[in-house]
Amino acid sequence: MINGRLPEAPVTFDTRKGERLRLRFLNSSGASAYRVAIGGHRMAITHTDGRPAKPFPVDSFYIGVGERYDVLVEANNSGAWWITAAALEENLPPARAILRYLDSPQARPVANSLPEGLQGGHLLDISELESLEPLATVAPDQKIDFVLSGGTMMSSGWTVNGQTYPNADPIDIHEGSWVRVKMTNHSMMLHPMHLHGHFFRVASVLKDTLIIPPMMGHGTFQFLADNPGEVVLPPPQRLPHGSRNGA
Repeated sequence: MINGRLPEAPVTFDTRKGERLRLRFLNSSGASAYRVAIGGHRMAITHTDGRPAKPFPVDSFYIGVGERYDVLVEANNSGAWWITAAALEENLPPARAILRYLDSPQARPVANSLPEGLQGGHLLDISELESLEPLATVAPDQKIDFVLSGGTMMSSGWTVNGQTYPNADPIDIHEGSWVRVKMTNHSMMLHPMHLHGHFFRVASVLKDTLIIPPMMGHGTFQFLADNPGEVVLPPPQRLPHGSRNGA
């Protein structure tokens, strides 16, 4: 669904030719990642997880559970177009909304048509984004490796370093230290990993949620331990395989 509406009764966003739109995408689903695209239009990514980035044009992007993206869209192609979020798991009907120009006689897009960005074009890679905030380049004081496993008939559940939540051993970090975290995904499922209370640097941008691809996919990030308390790293969630490395 998009804004609580099923694809059979999609919400409509009206615009006028020449306007510039900001669309904010938030994935609040329980266990689904999506590929997002808009028919007839490119998008310029301006924020990821609320942190500003140098605008970067794409045709589509992946969004995992808990991730947020802000995009700018130039309204320069009159008509009615699908805003589509296609699930990356089973072959389910995609979530849909409508972008409609007020000067267009067309009230709805062509039924069951897909945006070009879902069939090709440029798919965002996180490494392509550049933060608009200053980023420190500091050698880490602590290095932590996590291995994500589970999801098979032989496993007892989803594990991080062989342990199940909430009975895993705590990992102590020191206030004021720079912590580097590397995650390797041994499972067959894609996992969005979120760190509470902190933003982290991945490539050249700041985020708080990172997609870890399946089947030995990995991601590395670094953060400053400047928010004392118990930080919970949620267990992996069951999500689809088949997406590329987002880190």
